[in-house]
Amino acid sequence: MRHIVLIECYDRLRIVEGGGDKTISPSQADELAGFIEEQNLKRENISWGNKCITFLNYVGYIQCSTFSIEILPKVTLHNDFSHMRKVLIGMLNECGYLNVTTSNMAQLQLMDGSLLEIFGRIYASTLFSELKKGITTKYQQVENNLMTLKGALVIPQHIKENLSRNKKYMAYCEYEERSIDHQLNQVFKAANKLLLKSIKNLETQKLLKQMDHALDGVKFKSFSKKQLARIKLDRTNKRFELTLLLAKQFLMNVTASFSAKNETSFSLLFEMNDLFEKYIAALMRKVTEHTVYEQHNKNRLLVKENNNRDIFQLKPDMVVDNGPIQLIIDTKWKSLTTGNRSGVKREDLFQMYAYLTRYDRAKIAILIYPQQITLNIDYNVQIESWYLHVDESKKLKVYAVSLESKSQTIEELQNILRINGF
Repeated sequence: MRHIVLIECYDRLRIVEGGGDKTISPSQADELAGFIEEQNLKRENISWGNKCITFLNYVGYIQCSTFSIEILPKVTLHNDFSHMRKVLIGMLNECGYLNVTTSNMAQLQLMDGSLLEIFGRIYASTLFSELKKGITTKYQQVENNLMTLKGALVIPQHIKENLSRNKKYMAYCEYEERSIDHQLNQVFKAANKLLLKSIKNLETQKLLKQMDHALDGVKFKSFSKKQLARIKLDRTNKRFELTLLLAKQFLMNVTASFSAKNETSFSLLFEMNDLFEKYIAALMRKVTEHTVYEQHNKNRLLVKENNNRDIFQLKPDMVVDNGPIQLIIDTKWKSLTTGNRSGVKREDLFQMYAYLTRYDRAKIAILIYPQQITLNIDYNVQIESWYLHVDESKKLKVYAVSLESKSQTIEELQNILRINGF
């Protein structure tokens, strides 16, 4: 099976016959298109044109019948795929999508494989560790024909099975019995089966097979997205939180392949604009003692005159509040340029203008972009700065932060806060 690695927004996947680097055949493109439609992926994040495909904003992994696609974010200045994977896993971990310890992270960095291999190892090693502590059991309602009375006698079935056949020594009973064959373990069984078909790493395969053996009494069951969403944990099985999260992620993005082989296709995709926003917010809480609000939604821009109803809700990504003043921050997963306004979009400027005019205590609004390309600028200072025409004390500033390492990002965020009085 071919594995194709692309950089989000930068690389084009060409559709040609005959193969080649970063190419798929027309029939494979048809399968991919069917999969995208089946999964209801956002079409605005996938650009089709001139016999090529570009993924915009989506990062992650797509598995089809004869090929797989790994989409990595442009978070380094050089095309170092292993480092991009490391940064992406770190961002997901910081945002709560994963819960990987420092020691486990070091082990993952030694793995030579795709995002699927890394996610598969996290899932397998975490589940294996928890199953060693004990497999969860639950009471299940059981009906059985027994030689001794157990639980409650089921009269209609007892008459049908025993009295009508002169089996006076039997009793048809209904009772509760602890069993490992319940929904949580069935989800793990299904995820194990899916991963065993796709994971290549021998150590991960070994862990998956051992867990399959441990779950031998659990029946295989397929799950719909609605069924998966309804599965919740309680205090008795809270320790399986990460493994259930990953198992759901694997299984909720599964569909029957559109190829003749009828293999299983699935995806692990994340939207980078949301991830970048959550990551910056998580780090911002680490670098300041002030309150950080995410998706602040207390203000409206206008009031309708005939009914006094507020309209046009304002929702900046972050508001840092130290009491007397507020700092407004929006993140943009876009590339800055050396052109007019450094590539800042007109609509983004208008959005920030609305924040500055409505938030009375805010004197500064900041747009934060990722450092994705080499610009002839110092990233320790602002890239752009404007003040409002009607109020010179209110300013809009633009910064870019490096994502090469968490420590570097933290240092640059600290610098941004310090420069702006926080």
